[in-house]
Amino acid sequence: MLNSLHAQTILNRMSVDIDGVMQVNQNRLLSGISLLLDEAEQLLSLLPPSALTSPSSTYSRHLVYADELGRYSAMLLVWHPGQQSPVHGHRTWCTYKVLQGQLIERHYKWNGATRRAKKCGQINRHAGDVVSAPAGLADIHQLINQSAEVAVSLHIYGVDSERISTHINYLIPEE
Repeated sequence: MLNSLHAQTILNRMSVDIDGVMQVNQNRLLSGISLLLDEAEQLLSLLPPSALTSPSSTYSRHLVYADELGRYSAMLLVWHPGQQSPVHGHRTWCTYKVLQGQLIERHYKWNGATRRAKKCGQINRHAGDVVSAPAGLADIHQLINQSAEVAVSLHIYGVDSERISTHINYLIPEE
């Protein structure tokens, strides 16, 4: 029978190995999806015209594809001037492409001691830019449209469309 110290050593080693396997597989998946988005701009025609002309109080999300096996979903997000996402990490992998306009992506680092995120940089994302993030708190960010133009981005998430509103984001308080 294992003593608890020996069992903990085995679990720690397994955890490191599992993390490595997950990272390799996730990187391969996200890199592959990024390469498939060349024609994504054509999906703008799927948006109802009012989505681009009538701003809502927050950015709007429009489901454009749901995998029939529940493995992933694709959404067009419309960002009117001044709209932003909350600071968040992802419960699942995500790849997004800016199709129109520009967004600012603020980056945050997780602080396990305070259980909050600290801003650590930002980058401008322009039409054509593709970004991928794995599940978890390693890639916490916030998207913001600070321009005077409407921005649109395509987001592909590793979640069934029925769970889109509850299983994508970890909302993270900011330091």
